[in-house]
This record gives sequence, C-alpha cells and structure tokens, in this order.
Amino acid sequence: MSSLFPDLTATTALLRQDQLMLASKYALPNSSSLSDDYLNSKLIAAEADASRQLRIYFEPTVMIPDDVLQDEIDALEAANTKYAQEAAYDYDSHFFTGERWGYIVTKEKPIISVQSIKFAYPAPTNQVFEIPQSWIRLDKKFGHIRLVPAAQSFSAPLSAFIMQALGGGRTVPFMIHVRYTAGLSNPNQDYPDLVDLVKKMAILRIMQDAFLPQSGSISSDGLSQSMSVDLQKWHDGIEDKLDALRDAIHGPRIAFLGHV
Repeated sequence: MSSLFPDLTATTALLRQDQLMLASKYALPNSSSLSDDYLNSKLIAAEADASRQLRIYFEPTVMIPDDVLQDEIDALEAANTKYAQEAAYDYDSHFFTGERWGYIVTKEKPIISVQSIKFAYPAPTNQVFEIPQSWIRLDKKFGHIRLVPAAQSFSAPLSAFIMQALGGGRTVPFMIHVRYTAGLSNPNQDYPDLVDLVKKMAILRIMQDAFLPQSGSISSDGLSQSMSVDLQKWHDGIEDKLDALRDAIHGPRIAFLGHV
C-alpha cells in the first residue's frame, strides 16, 4: 500500500514511460522487459526508505501509547485507520514551572490534530484526568504542545500519589498519554518534489540491481557507443535533495561543535 501513489498501476506506467525511458538511453537498455510487479516493489521500497530518512509519515497517522488496550487497536483497524504506537511521555518536575507551560515535544511531526492528553499513573487502568481541549496550544510544524489553563473548569479524581508527584517536584515515567494525528495531509500537493524524488530513488534501486559497470560500451545496429554510469553521483544527488526536503519539513538543523 502506497501513501504517495494511490494509483500504483498508473504511476508504474508513467515511470516506465518517462524516467525509465530516459534511463534506458544511458544505463538501462533492457528496461522494457522489467515487470510491473518489480517496478511496484521498487516504488514501495523507495517510499519506505524516504519515510525513514525524512522521519515522517506520508499520510495522516494516529499515534497512540504502546500500552493501550486491544479494544482501541481493534477499533482503529476496523475503521481502516493507519496508526502507530509510541511510548508515553514522562512527567518531569519542571513541567509547569517557569515559562514551560506544560511543554511537550511529540516524537512525530508535523502534528495534524491532538485527540487527547491524559495524565495517568503508568498503568492503562488507572486514568487520572484528561486535559481539556481548550488548554491545548500547538505548534503543528515542529510538534510542540503547550498546556495553557483556560477559564473552563474541570474535575479530576487526583489520587494521593499524583498530588505528591505534581506538587512535590518528582519525575514520573510514562505518565502523559498523548493521542494525536501526525504526518503529511496532502504530500502530492504540498511536496510535489517529494513524489519526484521517490521516483528517482526507485530508479536508483533498479540500477543497483543491474550491477552496472562504471564504464563500458554497447553495440546497436553495428554502431558502438561508450557509456559511463557513476551510481555514487546519482546517490549523492538524491541525498542532497533529501537533506533539502528534511530542512523544509522539520526546519534547519543546528550542530554545535566544541570540546567536552
């Protein structure tokens, strides 16, 4: 199943007509014999590779804690909703102090929406309370959540342990359960260069499978033609484009150099 290419058959036909046709002039003279199933597998593999390298889902994906009950997972699967599981977030002693305002950085981004934030002792059956939606403030692009108490009141059955944790400056592991949807809502519209790049990555995989020599000659109709294929340059060009996309999606990266 492809997130970028909903009509995989049509995409494969265009790949054969365009990118493979161009590549056949210099590197893949027998590309017309490649099966559709083979091309489909290369597109899907390239898409999965790009998703991992860019650290992003290419379609809306519901993120749920990894200790949820099976009933919740069954409901998502029955609705054909893409989901992934992650560890709950720690509550640290400075969560509400100073200017932090209940600061949470989600593991996946960009955020599309937040379904719920719950404070719970690290066991799925001991729910404490759910943060009102009116408190939640988002920086969707970078996955930042802040909790700003609004005028709306709410009741929460706080146990003696939780009162001690919240008021006594203690860190509680895996206490904050965040259910949210992350990923790209419309990658074909918002990042058309991503779709083009994944196709290039698929072509590179085909060329790697062919074990092409770096240089040689081919003969056609009695004419000899030299060819030179430097896969490393292809690979480096793709890596440069991945870096540019990564910065566009996640923001520029900052590195600190110094002595320890």
